Amino acid sequence: MAQSEPSISVKTDTTNIRIGEQITYTISAPNNKKVIFPKLENLDSLVVAEEFPVDTIQDKLYKKYLITGFDSGAFYIKKQQVFIDAKAYFTDSLLVNVATIPVDTVKLAKFYTVKGQEEESYTLAEWWYRIKNYVYVGLAVIAFMIGLYFLFRNKKEPVKEKKIVIPPYIEATKELKDLEKKQLWQNNQIKEYYSELTDIVRKYIGNELFIQALETTTEELMSLLNTENKQQKLGLDKDTLETLRDLLSQADFVKFAKQKPIEMEIKGHQSNASTIIETIHKLVESKKKEVKDDEQQ
Repeated sequence: MAQSEPSISVKTDTTNIRIGEQITYTISAPNNKKVIFPKLENLDSLVVAEEFPVDTIQDKLYKKYLITGFDSGAFYIKKQQVFIDAKAYFTDSLLVNVATIPVDTVKLAKFYTVKGQEEESYTLAEWWYRIKNYVYVGLAVIAFMIGLYFLFRNKKEPVKEKKIVIPPYIEATKELKDLEKKQLWQNNQIKEYYSELTDIVRKYIGNELFIQALETTTEELMSLLNTENKQQKLGLDKDTLETLRDLLSQADFVKFAKQKPIEMEIKGHQSNASTIIETIHKLVESKKKEVKDDEQQ
């Protein structure tokens, strides 16, 4: 008999706050399993103010976070990844509204109103005596601005350096070689190695296919890639997509579940990353050539 999926839920004590106020964001999971709660990421303009230890109440584990915002607007707390018995699950996303603090203009007007101020009359000489220093300062500022104008009016604008745009495939290939030279996993920096490896692959996919690849979960990226593959008729085969999913999932386990793959697995994932980039590059170039040929006909 198949086991039911573990129950994961999220809630907040409110979804409407003003700038600087805080909400309590809570993730709950079963208490009878090994659970790894997330470090909250991809919070848009929201900020984690404090993270509390896990609480156990009856058959549930509760992880609480204090979240605040300093920009007004509606912001999503995106799906968060929770590992239960070394398997990844995702929470629902939540929308939080952050409003500005209203200013009481009536009170401000009363505050700056001077009561009982009496009008006084002055002679022309008295007026000049009172304002002459301001006039002198004003004339000095005007003279200074005129001097700056004549000083810089004939000065040519500096020539802007042309930014060299490196093709995504060449950039990704170079980054893979640079990563290999760092020898991170050989020095037991496996988490850092997988983080950089998958960032290279994600950045390449994002730049080559114009999709949001860096700020997404593994499942979100695979969904975007499948959609793009169908719409653009790229021809990405099932094996390549599954290889990519396996690479990203393994990196998630290393980063969040602290798994340590053996040397053979690491070398295999390194080779897979290179193959994925090479495959997508060839398909994109073939598609570009096909479009160009159609335009010339």
